[in-house]
Amino acid sequence: MSRRLLYASEHIDIHHDEDEVGGWLHSDWKGYQSVDMVKAGCEEMLRQLEKLRLSKVLNDNSHVTGIWVGAAHWVATHWFPRMRAAGMRHFAWVQSPSRLSQLSATTTVEYAEPGTAVLFDDLTAATAWLHQQEPR
Repeated sequence: MSRRLLYASEHIDIHHDEDEVGGWLHSDWKGYQSVDMVKAGCEEMLRQLEKLRLSKVLNDNSHVTGIWVGAAHWVATHWFPRMRAAGMRHFAWVQSPSRLSQLSATTTVEYAEPGTAVLFDDLTAATAWLHQQEPR
């Protein structure tokens, strides 16, 4: 699998992890995330997903610190439906080691439509799960 950088900022890097069936969008969130940072990063992810016409996302929060639960409802009820409308079918979410960030992620998943995102404790498990999913 090869990786191509699509977008980089202080708070999120977005790559296209490419393989023979298209691969997935790989977002690597970094550091503390404010509500505005979460929304801006999510909007960039949506732009990239639409541009590349991908159905899989690897959302890596393993480098996130602190709580961002203020954005949980927006992510679950506004952004996830738009991602699904853009073609997302499989969303693997690697949790942060930070308990406060984990709370934010689990709150988001609780607000979201069931089956929208699957939480993982490590990148290896999330990647293996995405490989098992059909691209569309």
